[in-house]
Amino acid sequence: MRKWMGAWLLAAIGLAAGGGSADAGHVGACRFPRACVSPDQCVPDACAPAVQYQQVVEQHQKVCYRPVYKTCYKSEQYTTYRTVQETTCTAEKYTVTRPVVEYFDTVRCYTVAKPVYDTQIQEQRHTVMRPVTRTFQVAVPYVTMKPVYEQHVREVCHTVMRPQVHEYTVAIPYTTRRPVYEQHVRTHSYVVNRPVVEEHQVPVTYTVNRPVYEQHVREVPYTVHRTVSEPYQVCIPYTTYRPEYQQHVREHRYVTHRTVSEPYQVCIPYTVMRPVYEQQSYCVPVTTYKTEVSYRTEQRVSYVQEPVVTERVEKVCTGRYETVTEHVPGPVITRCVRMPGTCVFDPCTCTSHYCPGPVVQQQVQCPGRTVCRRVWVPHEECRVVRECRTVCKPVCTTVQVPVCRQVPCTEYRTCSRTVCRMVPEQQVRYETRTRCYTVPEEKVCQIPYTTCRMVPEQHVRYETRMRCYTVPETRVHRQCYTTCRMVPEQHVRLVTQRRCYSVPEVKTVQVPYTTCRWEVDHHVRHEVRRHCTMVPEQITRQVPYTTCRMVAEHHVRHETRCVVEQVPQEIVRHVPVTTCRMEYEQRQQVVRQCRVNHVCEERVRYVPHTTCRVIPETQCRMVPVTTCSMEPYTVTYCVTRCVPVCAPACP
Repeated sequence: MRKWMGAWLLAAIGLAAGGGSADAGHVGACRFPRACVSPDQCVPDACAPAVQYQQVVEQHQKVCYRPVYKTCYKSEQYTTYRTVQETTCTAEKYTVTRPVVEYFDTVRCYTVAKPVYDTQIQEQRHTVMRPVTRTFQVAVPYVTMKPVYEQHVREVCHTVMRPQVHEYTVAIPYTTRRPVYEQHVRTHSYVVNRPVVEEHQVPVTYTVNRPVYEQHVREVPYTVHRTVSEPYQVCIPYTTYRPEYQQHVREHRYVTHRTVSEPYQVCIPYTVMRPVYEQQSYCVPVTTYKTEVSYRTEQRVSYVQEPVVTERVEKVCTGRYETVTEHVPGPVITRCVRMPGTCVFDPCTCTSHYCPGPVVQQQVQCPGRTVCRRVWVPHEECRVVRECRTVCKPVCTTVQVPVCRQVPCTEYRTCSRTVCRMVPEQQVRYETRTRCYTVPEEKVCQIPYTTCRMVPEQHVRYETRMRCYTVPETRVHRQCYTTCRMVPEQHVRLVTQRRCYSVPEVKTVQVPYTTCRWEVDHHVRHEVRRHCTMVPEQITRQVPYTTCRMVAEHHVRHETRCVVEQVPQEIVRHVPVTTCRMEYEQRQQVVRQCRVNHVCEERVRYVPHTTCRVIPETQCRMVPVTTCSMEPYTVTYCVTRCVPVCAPACP
């Protein structure tokens, strides 16, 4: 019923748009006279006509408008200020102190000590002990020991611990758990909402604003500053100093000492020791050591390690690691969010511009993270611990230990040696020496020197400087702009709307599920264990050994011995002795000294001063300007309407 009502409404709208000029054959016959029906749609009068409706799809076009934004650049002038620095010099007077050095001579007296040496011959007597050697023969009896070696064999018995292993079986009961799964089915009922959709068409009237553009021209006056430079002369006085030099000569007297050398002969007696060599024989005792070996019996105790295995039950704390998942929430941060803006229409420029919304700070919770960590779960269990420890067992053994001792043996050997004794001899030598002394002499020398004085001179120089200033000029700029006004237009379109509602339905589902239960099974396992014991075992071995005995032999040797006796002897020698005495002498010396005088002078220096001034400058920049225009475009859509068709109703 709704479908037929929409078709009649669509036909009525089509007649209104056509202005009443549509053909009557395309509209239902129930609304127009019977004469308007075309003959080809009717059947003979013998049969009553039947009215049927056929759907016809027609394509319509409409004009829509969309905004088109265009950005162009407009020149804009602005004024900037530039800082210019100027440097000027100002004359400033100051006073300095200049040192003037003046030299003068001073006579200084001093005393010189000159050594005078005197040499004399002195006689010295002393006694020395002269060695005298006497030789004689001595008979020395001595005994030597000759070793005699004998071979023997002895039996050595010792006990060795041999390990013996015994095996036995131990039954260990244990329990296992076996899962048993069972299948089941349960019935689950739930309600499902089935959606039902219905469509209908609704006419919607809307208004479209058509833009109308107008061109205008306006004059914009602006001021330009033109820079003008003007030169000017500046007079700067300054002072220079010209040096004037004068030559002078002064007389300088000083005393010099001339050295005079005078040679003389000196007699120096001295003693020379001449060596005299003599051959002597003497006896030297030499002691040698011989080794004698003897054996003694000792009891030695050795320790053998014997293993002992023990078992004990210990309660051991063990455990396992389990993975635990934790959710850590994220941090709360402050974030700046801009609120939605609005579109504002400017009636002066006929444009719409977007105004952004304010910036608001919001507290935002960041997403969390899942952390997996391992947790130690402890538990206790009993374990059988086997310990193997070693026990020291003493074993006694009889051992023959050789003992070595050193026997001294002294012998006399005859040796010869050379004895050197020094025989003094008196000799005399002459030395030529030089005696030096100084003779004073007075001399005069002419010393030239130069003096300098500064003569001031005044000068003037001219500098050309530039003075800059700006001159304002007024100019006019013609600017073209466009105004836009909107003309409203009325349109009507059909909007297809849908209404959706849900119908509840009950459904049943068979859901299978599985249950699990644990069954306990008992088992027994057998373990083979080993027990180790140590069994003593006697072992005998043949050990060869050698004995040594010493046989004494008597001998006699003759040694030549020397006895040294000290005989006193008096020796006389002449020794030169030199004495020194100091002779003092008065002398004079001319010392040159200087005196510094400070003289004040006035000087002029130029101090630079920097001044700043601001110069305006006009510059031009391009400013983007966005304009909006409505561009028409065509939209094609389809319209479905029902057309009545006459069909015969005869069978």
